[in-house]
Amino acid sequence: MNDLPHPAQLLEAAVTSWSPHLQRDGTLHDPVFGTQTQYGTAYHAWCCAVLAGLPGTADRALQRGRAVRALTAALAHTADPAAEPHASSFDRRTASVAGRLNHRDFTWPPLLKTHLALSELGEPLDPALREHIAGVDVAASFRSRPPSNWAAVWMSGEWLRVRAGLSPTGPEQFDAWLDVFFAGAGTGFDLELGMYTEHGLPNAYDLFTRAHLVDLLVRGWAGRNRPRLEAFLVRGLRRSLAMQLSDGSVASGHRSTGQTWVLGAQVALFTAHRLLGLGSAQELAAARLGAWRAYASLAQWQRPGGVFSPVQNVLPPQSRIGYESYTADGHYSPLAASFLAGALTAGFGDDEPPTVEELDARPAGAVAEGAPTHRGAAHRGRTSVAVHAAADDTYDASGPVDVTFGSGRRLQFVSAARHVDGGPWLVPGLATRTGPGAVPVTALCALPRRLLAPLRTGEGAELSFEAELGRPDGDVTSAAGRRHRWSVRLTGEGVEVAEELTGWQGWRTLLVPYVRDTGSGPSTTAEPLDDGVLLTRGDERVRVRVAGAVERVGDLPHGYENRRGLCGLVRIDLAEPGAELQWSMTSADGA
Repeated sequence: MNDLPHPAQLLEAAVTSWSPHLQRDGTLHDPVFGTQTQYGTAYHAWCCAVLAGLPGTADRALQRGRAVRALTAALAHTADPAAEPHASSFDRRTASVAGRLNHRDFTWPPLLKTHLALSELGEPLDPALREHIAGVDVAASFRSRPPSNWAAVWMSGEWLRVRAGLSPTGPEQFDAWLDVFFAGAGTGFDLELGMYTEHGLPNAYDLFTRAHLVDLLVRGWAGRNRPRLEAFLVRGLRRSLAMQLSDGSVASGHRSTGQTWVLGAQVALFTAHRLLGLGSAQELAAARLGAWRAYASLAQWQRPGGVFSPVQNVLPPQSRIGYESYTADGHYSPLAASFLAGALTAGFGDDEPPTVEELDARPAGAVAEGAPTHRGAAHRGRTSVAVHAAADDTYDASGPVDVTFGSGRRLQFVSAARHVDGGPWLVPGLATRTGPGAVPVTALCALPRRLLAPLRTGEGAELSFEAELGRPDGDVTSAAGRRHRWSVRLTGEGVEVAEELTGWQGWRTLLVPYVRDTGSGPSTTAEPLDDGVLLTRGDERVRVRVAGAVERVGDLPHGYENRRGLCGLVRIDLAEPGAELQWSMTSADGA
């Protein structure tokens, strides 16, 4: 960890990277689309205000001036619900703005925090700013209401306005809003899981929502719902720690996986829990390591000569690799930096960073969730695996959706991959084929399924499930209707997987999608072996082995992508028919 920049240095580098796109009026223009996108200007204001208060910042006066201009511009837009919304969806095929949606909800916390921070710094502010803040009509300016995650965002800003004496909202209103979240009717708090749930059950937006709710507590809110909100947040902390991969990422789960703001949100959330003492001593010690683990990953995604990347690769922003349709650099990059800024104000970076050995020394263990997520994760040392027993195929596939080999590495297997022409999402696992040779294959991970045995843990770091497979449109193989038994066991070097397709006596293939190019450093190469393949990226190596005679190993180095970058696909065809496949994926570099 000694080569990591101090968090304040990374924040300053991220803010500085936006200098070429900062307009005279304080607004940020996206480097690809040349216009404001959603809420980036407001979050840039907050980042600049934090830097202005840090003694190590190179030019604090410059940052104060930027914060004032950005605050003024963003507040004027938020206060005027009739103003045209900024760009919010984007067409990667033509690099064009595809839609505009009111995202003012997201601007409220950074605007209030910026105003407060500048006031505390003694910055002479135009009195009109206070009038603008006091005059914002929550119902008119903000799009969403509880239990939307958007509402949790503007609520955290509204509490700051209440504290400043500038809001018509009464303190008791926050309890009424939280009551709606606790009702948990589809969207809201799942108290058993400690998860905020919404359509698709995204792990990222669960994290996002709790990061804003814990900020209410950091800023002093103490209504009648505080005790049960604290209990929910502690349960959520346990889930976040369990779902953090060894490389610092959050386990894949529906949308917004692989965004750098998700890394920043972990740093902010874990640091806030430590500041509040919200959790057991053991959980807070794990939260410290989790914050640094996420920060170590966040620090990797600074583009040389470009804006700080909003996704966990540094490919050119116009390539849109790893982006959602609603993601652009102009708002998601400042959002990532703003979470880091918030963590800095809560004390992150004040302690000595842990060593890589400390980060990679997680005890063996696993967690399995039933309905509604059917997700789990297992860890042992520097290896993590995240599993979906019954994935939502909008973004994911069933099986080992993530396999990681520790902090600071790039050769990770995080999130499903897909061919640029479409087709199913793929994760490493068993595929069937109707005969020997290079005939078409059907990947079991992409098939619809009905769980027969829920995802469950075994001894130590083990996970397993059993499902009855369905038939996708156009499929002509006989995998449909059969049982797929799947299990994983973590060893000291990696993962060992056993799969069985009951009654199958056809040919078997192991498919292994791998990240080939993240935009920096060497590309990954695939070397066929007698029993599998050796994947190499610089001094990182991962060996994939299968049990049984191998007929052929094929490598398709182009045409696939996932949230981490451009991908390839290895196809390992076994020579003999059978119902079972045993395979392993291990780190071979000793790092």
